[in-house]
Amino acid sequence: MDRVLEATVQLQRFTFAARQWQWRLARLARRLAGRKRTTYVDERVAEYRAYWKSAARALGATFEPLWDDIWEVREGARKTRLSNYLVQMDDPVTLRLAGNKPYCCAVAWRHGVPVAPHRIFRLRDIESGWDFMTSRPGPFVVKPATRSSSGLGITLHVRTRRQFVSAAALASLYSDELMVEAMVPAESCRLLYLDGELIHAVRRRGVRVTGDGRSSIAALLARLGLQHLWQDPLTAYTLEAQRLSLGSTPGAGREIVARYLPAAEKMPRHELRTVYNECITSIVCPELARELLPVVREIGCRFAGVDVLTNDPAVPLTQSGGVFLEINTTPGIHHHYIGGEGPAVAVRVLRHLLEESCIERRDRPFPAERRALS
Repeated sequence: MDRVLEATVQLQRFTFAARQWQWRLARLARRLAGRKRTTYVDERVAEYRAYWKSAARALGATFEPLWDDIWEVREGARKTRLSNYLVQMDDPVTLRLAGNKPYCCAVAWRHGVPVAPHRIFRLRDIESGWDFMTSRPGPFVVKPATRSSSGLGITLHVRTRRQFVSAAALASLYSDELMVEAMVPAESCRLLYLDGELIHAVRRRGVRVTGDGRSSIAALLARLGLQHLWQDPLTAYTLEAQRLSLGSTPGAGREIVARYLPAAEKMPRHELRTVYNECITSIVCPELARELLPVVREIGCRFAGVDVLTNDPAVPLTQSGGVFLEINTTPGIHHHYIGGEGPAVAVRVLRHLLEESCIERRDRPFPAERRALS
């Protein structure tokens, strides 16, 4: 029996190692073939240079490049430095803490903010994650628990044992600690906080239909030319989570999220990066903004993008059935460049940085230098 158990463990280790190499080779092949599926924030240097330079101009400040991706903005006796999407605000320890998804979820739960059911596990204890999956209906999300962003290492719609093992292998390329959580089929929203104030919000708007009291959801989709979504698993899943179906008839004026992703996006699997397509600052209710603030404060983030899943940001998460997802520190402001709203965000952030950064304070001697001078 011991030999059988040992052989089983060795086979499982070999399977994980082989799958990890498959993921590495697949990523390398896509890169060499020029078929990389997304543009990450580190690759947006020229874009961010334009954002900050335009914001500096709007404030009457000077914009001086210090290096290719490092710039200094001065306004009278004030200055601040920027590096691509990075700003001089949150310290490295806060950034590390905010990147710990299990910790942030625990903080949110402690403050009464809903989170998706989840479990933390490691590859050597993968059965713990699988036991969690078999104890409740799926599908699930598997992702690195720490030190990842932009969708890296994440697998969605995990249902089978084989998919779970593959997803765990991918996530393990980024973190030793892994996380499996129940998937919530709702629109992804990001609320941008600056020193405790909500300054902007965006969402990835899915497919919505508005009831007339007579037509089924299937008929409403057909009216929009989207009858191909009748056979779409994401549509069925999104409606099922709301206790609806294609045959349901919404009341007049009632808006229904029929698919949590836009119609053009195929069913995602691996490393989906959220692309926001609608500004929702004006419809985020004050209660929702306030219920997330204690989480941001306890983590210690001054500049943070809080991701939530909800189909109705006009009500609190407890009312919409939504959940807290994660906190993104040094949040990319390019997510907020939708319509004419983005430039105002860059100006707001840069003005805040300049107001608290004075040359006299920043350029004063270090303590040892002051002692030497005295």
